[in-house]
Amino acid sequence: MVITVPENLFLQEEEVKTINFNVSYDISLALCSIAGHISKNDESNIAIGGAKVTLLNSETRETIASTTSVNDGEYVFYDIKEGSYIILATKIGYKTSPDTLVTAKNNTIINADIKLSINPMENLGTVSGKIKNKGNVLANAFVGLYKINENGKEELIATTKTNSEGLYMFGKVASGQYKVKAKQNKF
Repeated sequence: MVITVPENLFLQEEEVKTINFNVSYDISLALCSIAGHISKNDESNIAIGGAKVTLLNSETRETIASTTSVNDGEYVFYDIKEGSYIILATKIGYKTSPDTLVTAKNNTIINADIKLSINPMENLGTVSGKIKNKGNVLANAFVGLYKINENGKEELIATTKTNSEGLYMFGKVASGQYKVKAKQNKF
């Protein structure tokens, strides 16, 4: 709404005036809001805070606005003009969301929830340590990394040897339950 007030409005100290004015509808001010929640794309449906949410023009893919989801996964874009948009969400450790296409119509609130899938290539860790026997480091010892499966069985998935200080390391280890075993060569 636009309020039109007479141009020459002057008030003296403690003066009270009654002024007539017009209120008219201005279509350019009939803006929309786009809101939603970002959550994990699994059975847990856990909210994801700290995700970057980007609003793009659906034709040019030009960035219109960006924001960050709060702790409960909520995000919102205000004062959006009528039109078609794409929403993308990204966060380290997750795959970029697929395009979410929304159409904003005058003076409406569009709800667009987005699910993010874990990116296993970004959720890899490292298993490392030092192998000792009775307080002495074991150089050149065989070290095996065993993954514990659902049945509790151990499966050897990687091997290495300790360095001269007894240190070993396995990189790019996916999340899960593991056991490390070491064996010293006698010769």
